[in-house]
Amino acid sequence: MPVRILRACAVPLFAAALAGGRPATVVAQESFVVIVNASNSVSSLTRAQVADIFMKRLTEWPGGGGAIRPVDLPAVSPVRDAFSRAIHGRSGSAVASFWGQQLFSGRGTPPPQRPADRGVVEFVRGDAGAIGYVSAGGVPPDVKVLRVQ
Repeated sequence: MPVRILRACAVPLFAAALAGGRPATVVAQESFVVIVNASNSVSSLTRAQVADIFMKRLTEWPGGGGAIRPVDLPAVSPVRDAFSRAIHGRSGSAVASFWGQQLFSGRGTPPPQRPADRGVVEFVRGDAGAIGYVSAGGVPPDVKVLRVQ
């Protein structure tokens, strides 16, 4: 059997083994949660809406809730990579590269970044229009976790 065929078979099997037999997107979605300010009336968003928010294509909350202010983790964060793969269908570094191109060409600026979950929580807690994502464990009760469909 040629090496190319072996690799084509081995990679999906290895990924499935790591995921415990579940699709990789399920594992990725379990490693982060999307959070908003506790006063935000939104309780769920589609994956496409979340992607549009973080790519700055959707800038106003549904129902006239004001401006949306997304906040990111650094591109090297494993949580950002899981979020980017599950929401954007691309790696965290690919999304960061997109924003680098936008910034360089003067077409847009990326969401601000916070170095860790704690900074994202503080940003979201302090801004009624904020949205972010953090690792799934230990989300404080003073922010709201959104359901992403």
